[in-house]
Amino acid sequence: MTDTYGENYFLIGPYFPEKAKLDFRPIRELDDSPLSNAIRHIRDLGFEIHFGYWLLEEARPKVILINPVISMEALNAAKTILWKHHGISTLENNALLDQVIGFGEVTRLFLTKLIEEINIDQDVIAHYHEWMSATSLPELTCRQIRLATVFTTHATLLGRYLAPNEPDYFSKIRAFDWAQKAREYGIEAQVKIERTVAKYANVLVTNSASTASECEAFLGRHPDSIVHSGIHRKPGVGHEVFEKHLQNREKIDAFVKALFSPSYQLKIEKTLYFFTSGRYEFRNKGFDVTLQAIARLNAELVRRKSDIHVVLFVISKQPFYHVKPDVLEARQRFQELQRICKMISARLGPRIYANVTGSAGHKLPDLNQLVDDELQMTWRQALSNFKRDSLPPITTHHLTGQDEVLDFCQQAGLNNKEDDRVKVIYHPDFIERATSLFSMDYLEFVRGCHLGIFPSLYEPWGYASMETVLHGTPVVTSDVSGFGRFVKQAAGMEGNNEVKVVKRREQSGEDAIVQLTEIFTEFVEDFENQQYIPRATLPKSVLDSLCWSELQKRYEENYKLALVRYQPVAGLY
Repeated sequence: MTDTYGENYFLIGPYFPEKAKLDFRPIRELDDSPLSNAIRHIRDLGFEIHFGYWLLEEARPKVILINPVISMEALNAAKTILWKHHGISTLENNALLDQVIGFGEVTRLFLTKLIEEINIDQDVIAHYHEWMSATSLPELTCRQIRLATVFTTHATLLGRYLAPNEPDYFSKIRAFDWAQKAREYGIEAQVKIERTVAKYANVLVTNSASTASECEAFLGRHPDSIVHSGIHRKPGVGHEVFEKHLQNREKIDAFVKALFSPSYQLKIEKTLYFFTSGRYEFRNKGFDVTLQAIARLNAELVRRKSDIHVVLFVISKQPFYHVKPDVLEARQRFQELQRICKMISARLGPRIYANVTGSAGHKLPDLNQLVDDELQMTWRQALSNFKRDSLPPITTHHLTGQDEVLDFCQQAGLNNKEDDRVKVIYHPDFIERATSLFSMDYLEFVRGCHLGIFPSLYEPWGYASMETVLHGTPVVTSDVSGFGRFVKQAAGMEGNNEVKVVKRREQSGEDAIVQLTEIFTEFVEDFENQQYIPRATLPKSVLDSLCWSELQKRYEENYKLALVRYQPVAGLY
């Protein structure tokens, strides 16, 4: 986008100080441009707005960040407009909805002032992603602000709520009464906002055929375009993918050793790393069937007396107090043990060399005689500090409340006992290099694992599964996932060892668990037989279709359509 639009491309989002510390670099001095004048105007009105750069890996787009918490007077004025002009009541006490409305009101004021400042012959396009960003769109349209609008919904609110709670959801989509269900699930205001935004947008876009059906049923409008998610660059191929896997697996090995070795030994060379990740929606993201299947896999491997172990990582953001001290302590002690081993090795090396080249000749020396009392004491003390009697923890963090993942593990007896063949590590936070317990970022972690598991019950696209397989790790997805359907239909890859598709559209949860257990079992058997898990590779045609360099063309088509619809009589486009 920055390559295409240069200085005329800006991002607008909410300002959260803790997040801004990591990714945002402010621009302190404002110039005399229309954008700077609009920012000054918003500040003069008493709202908090920031301007700067978003520090991405390969780009520095300019970004405007708005504090979504506004005064009660301004918030009530915005709610009054929603009610009077659009029939949307927002009287209930909902802090998140208040922030959504606050963000939308300041965005509306900012865009209105910006367009006043710029030349009348300058086109302006506002592309909104998801309903939470878009409460300004209907009012801007009603006030005939000189602005072409695009609204992309990556999922529908009702879809998220109904899919895990309504039997036979996919076959009944068109039969649901959207208003009744919105009231039933307590999201009437949110759904009405989403419908109103979809109604007023010049162009409606979504990311898959599944979400397009939901748009028709719940938003009352068929999307103008389907543009799925993509990647910013093609991953490496062949030996590069495998080398990165080996490098990153070593880091995961170190973490697992630090966590488990104090309690008992785990043969890393006979251990597979599975992971599941995503937004914490226990049923929608398929965490429930994944854990059920992994528990059955554990029972089967124990019954077979298999010497293969599986470590399942569950990565999902949940509220927590802090990282568990024993996890940090285990990592620190493991690193100390490594340091001492290197020190002993450094001291022994010259002694062994001197012994072999000395009077003893080529006779193998007695290593015990080469280790002095100081080295022996250092080693024994380090080993004593490293060992512990308790079991390795399931979760790496102290959670603030009850949690369905932990509850299931306790009920199923998945508590990381030595006799279990499946171990569970629940990491309730994002994986980022700066704060990660793994000393790596998320994509490095993905590359280091053997299998990604995403058997979602509701997944409009499925970015995590796409990202995983594109970086060389085989995946399990589902036939309700947009990416799962893409793989099955467009890519023709169903049934291979790189992408497995669990049937969830017409199959019961129990049948999905059985199928998933079979996939896990076959995966372990392949590893037992080959002692090797091939990396995933996609055909070039598939890779090309998933790159933003190709998808960018679709964006340009939608922007042109938005301008045509905004100014249909101008005949300019």
